[in-house]
Amino acid sequence: MFYQSSSAAGVRFLASIHEGRGLKRSAQDVGVHKEVGYRWLREKYLGLRREGKTVAESTAELGFTTVRLLAWEADVDRTDDRHHLRVDVDEEAKFWASFAIGQSVRDGARKAGVALSFFEVVCTTALEFSGLCTRV
Repeated sequence: MFYQSSSAAGVRFLASIHEGRGLKRSAQDVGVHKEVGYRWLREKYLGLRREGKTVAESTAELGFTTVRLLAWEADVDRTDDRHHLRVDVDEEAKFWASFAIGQSVRDGARKAGVALSFFEVVCTTALEFSGLCTRV
């Protein structure tokens, strides 16, 4: 399951952070892993920065600061917002086209020309709840 920072859980998490609760406690309170919390904080931070707010204004509005801000700051001017571990858009499209017609994850990865392990991770994290990734 993939929640956005604008989901009900994301909004509650960000409000909890803003109120001064810690990352771990805020994440536990809404039922997500702290890395999901970091993703939501990053998403919100980048949104604030892209709206023209300064670093200081953005962190003040979040009510949170982290050493990860340096990495997040490097992404402010990026427009694609693709995760750094994702493969090329064309390679990913080849994989999903293959997978959509019933081929296995292994065959889809081979057609896309990428390591099987990459799409195994994609399937186990993004689709495990739907049952779609049983074809390895």
